[in-house]
Amino acid sequence: MSNVVKTALLMLLYGTAALKGHAQQQAKNSMAHNVGANWKFHAGEGKDSSWNAKNYRDQHWASVVSDKPLKEQGQLLQLGFGWYRKQLVFPAPMQQKIAEAEGVQIDLGQFAACEEVYVNGILVGKTGEFPPNFAGYFDQQRRYFVPLEALDLTGDNVIAIKFFDGWSPNGGFLNAAVMTVEPASTVDKLKLKVNVQDDDYIFLGEDSIAIAPTIENKGKKSLRATVRIVVTTDAYKPVKSQELKIDIPAHATATMGTFGLKNAEPGFYRYKVSVEMDGGQKLEEQVNVGYEPEKIASPNDEAADFDTFWKANKAQLASVQPDYQLMLIPEQSKLDYEMYHVSMRSLDNELIMGYYAKPKKAGKHPVIVEYMGYGSKPYFPNQSWDGFAYFVLSIRGQALNEKSNHFGTWFTYGIDNKNTYYYRGAFMDVLRALDFVSSRDEIDGERIAVRGSSQGGALSVVAASLDTRVKALAIGIPFLSDFQDYFKIAPWPKSDVDHYRAQHPEVSWKKVYQTLSYFDIKNLASRIRVPLVMGIGVQDNVCPPHINFAAYNQVKSEKSWMAFPQHGHSTGNAFYEAGLDLFRRTLQVGKER
Repeated sequence: MSNVVKTALLMLLYGTAALKGHAQQQAKNSMAHNVGANWKFHAGEGKDSSWNAKNYRDQHWASVVSDKPLKEQGQLLQLGFGWYRKQLVFPAPMQQKIAEAEGVQIDLGQFAACEEVYVNGILVGKTGEFPPNFAGYFDQQRRYFVPLEALDLTGDNVIAIKFFDGWSPNGGFLNAAVMTVEPASTVDKLKLKVNVQDDDYIFLGEDSIAIAPTIENKGKKSLRATVRIVVTTDAYKPVKSQELKIDIPAHATATMGTFGLKNAEPGFYRYKVSVEMDGGQKLEEQVNVGYEPEKIASPNDEAADFDTFWKANKAQLASVQPDYQLMLIPEQSKLDYEMYHVSMRSLDNELIMGYYAKPKKAGKHPVIVEYMGYGSKPYFPNQSWDGFAYFVLSIRGQALNEKSNHFGTWFTYGIDNKNTYYYRGAFMDVLRALDFVSSRDEIDGERIAVRGSSQGGALSVVAASLDTRVKALAIGIPFLSDFQDYFKIAPWPKSDVDHYRAQHPEVSWKKVYQTLSYFDIKNLASRIRVPLVMGIGVQDNVCPPHINFAAYNQVKSEKSWMAFPQHGHSTGNAFYEAGLDLFRRTLQVGKER
């Protein structure tokens, strides 16, 4: 996903749909202290290091500022990881206020994408999960309570932040953020948790949807609060609301009982829990849950000429000579693989590229073709999936092809006509990748699997729907599905279409949906005849679970799904393992043929 698109849509997303993204409404503290934009920075994960320790010597680290992207300062992450460090000294007038408040609240401003925050070597806050079980993506405001016992009021303090950003070369502070510190308010010392009474947040059968919120009070004062619980569909249609008064004892956790939803319609629901103190201070948590998602009704809306349209496009692709060109990349070639840069011609003679990991071992190999996310930066194939050749394709205008992009905003390019729409050519690029691997002498053309997440998940559905050479697929959080419902649930890509229509008022919504129906993967998925596994992030509001299942439910072949309850637009490592297991079993990897 491109940085511009990612920042715009995910700022919207995680303000409303992240489990850990709570909103706080409170009076600004007059003792708020701007600690300045200067930081020390070091790229890398820092495994088995003491980079979070107070006494660690960071003089050799780079000096950076938080109000400018790291890339603009000549700094890049290492495998997505980086660290910030900074010394804090509290002004004398502030010290007594902090003592009375029992700690401070640190406000990092907007921050991406997941991180751990340490003060004097003590972990005081965390958002998301680091790889290999990456859970994100979070771009919202970060506020962390730091208890008094973690602080040195009269001496030096050190804040250290370990962060990961797998999409952007920057990560960390966003939008000219400058950290502030202030004495903690009453609400800062409260931690609201929405406990869902199902492990993966997906309720099935006779189980009624149920949550059991709790609120932890880390302060020394008992509190009285009003709790409001509002349930809506994922498209924000009101379903149910409740309100109650609760007492929150000092240094204790208050329970609020169980709140259920019986006789729910199949689909996904948003639970918003709000806790308001006397005086107006308020905090909220929202969590998404599902009920019987395999019964979600999103019927096909394909046109009568749907199959004819794709048959004609495949014929046009076949008439284009691919002219495959391979160039060895020695520095990326490992012990068991040679890495190649590949270029080829696709529909309309468009030049597209990719990276190919060719096994050095003699013989015929199964192959994995991976399709990339929307606007993803180029990356090399995984060379740890032993037994497979591996090809990662960049579709037209994206990744390796972005320098020659002439498709503007991809999603809306040519959206008023199915014959000029961007994804017409992009879908044919997907098939050209299969042509490439099938042309290789070292590849067994009867053992091709495809995979990808987000846009890559959708393109994998396209590959398996339009080409019988695909024998298995693993799709994560698939994009490009069920557009009329999609645009009611999530802010993007509808926002791109709104912008396009403002510039082209002659293009009606009816015409937009008519075009998109030819590229909706729910209209393609019924043609899949091979096994698949799908992974979803239940908190995803970029490619929300509803649209994932709209396509999945049309598949008639062997299939299974995995839900990652606290993940947003991502899936856990277990999904990747499940995909590998499916490929090994289906393609008979390791068996003589």
